[in-house]
Amino acid sequence: MKQIAFRLNHICQAQFGLRTRAGSIIKTIKPEKKTREQIRLEIEDPFQAERLRQIQLEEDAKNFQQYIYNLKQNDRNPNNFIKVKVKNVEVSKIETATETENTTPFIVKKVPKQEKVLISGIRRKVPASLRRLIPICRPLINLHLYQAQEAIADSGRKAAQFLAKTLVMVRSHAVQRGYDPERLYVHSIQVGRYKKFRKARFHAKARINPAFRETSQIKVILEERPTKEMFKDFVQGKTPSVISYLMKDQLVREKADYAKIRRFQLFLTSKGRQQQRLMLKRRAQKEMKEKGLSFKYLHRQIVEQEAEQLAENYDTGKSGLHRFNLEARQTLFKKNEEINN
Repeated sequence: MKQIAFRLNHICQAQFGLRTRAGSIIKTIKPEKKTREQIRLEIEDPFQAERLRQIQLEEDAKNFQQYIYNLKQNDRNPNNFIKVKVKNVEVSKIETATETENTTPFIVKKVPKQEKVLISGIRRKVPASLRRLIPICRPLINLHLYQAQEAIADSGRKAAQFLAKTLVMVRSHAVQRGYDPERLYVHSIQVGRYKKFRKARFHAKARINPAFRETSQIKVILEERPTKEMFKDFVQGKTPSVISYLMKDQLVREKADYAKIRRFQLFLTSKGRQQQRLMLKRRAQKEMKEKGLSFKYLHRQIVEQEAEQLAENYDTGKSGLHRFNLEARQTLFKKNEEINN
């Protein structure tokens, strides 16, 4: 026993730098007390202890796996699934496709994204700080240009006047280049620091100290969205109030009849826009019960169909108006030539 204690003392001192006494190690090492029955069983079957140890290890491993399975973080345990309530929706039977339809080959085409049409303009030497400009610019992102101009006019701040002038400047550039102002949206607004101008600050007793005036620069980027994308918002009941006002003015100038006013009633007033949203939702729910498809898919499909139809009417009306203006200018030019000759 003393030899074992000296050996343990040597190992502790060599590996861990611990100094111990042989007597303390002897006191800590206590031989296992066995009963006569255990000694008799070991003599009769010397491998029984190893078998019992192996069985205990297998039970421990099985208990550990069960513990891991019962954890709340385990996704494979069905007790941890989120309970979801599903309403009973009556779905009609859908005819399954025949074998010929399933066996026919098909080709998947990757449609590239349409590039955005952007128009930008910069205004420098704006006598306003970033602290005053940034809170005004943030709410204007992704708004229609007319709606953004209306929001700036209602803000009542001095810094908003410089931003309004910048929007008018960029809009005039876009119109000169041939873009449609009714399809322009605010893509982004970038505000940055510009040069500092030195000035004098006067004090009492003829004292003067230098002071600096901060200036900024505003870069406005407008996006001309496709006609279909613009009318998607109109179909979903998100028509800007300024567009509604312009549509009303156009109908008054044209002296439109009751049928035409009723057709555009869903875009002219807030009550009509609310009714448009409700009708769209009910139509999608009705088709969901008939076809058994998801509500989001049917809602998106209805919006795209109606937006495409409105876009075609808008484009044909624009082309007809352009042709009418061109013919009017040609007749006026011919009359002027006749008078001069």
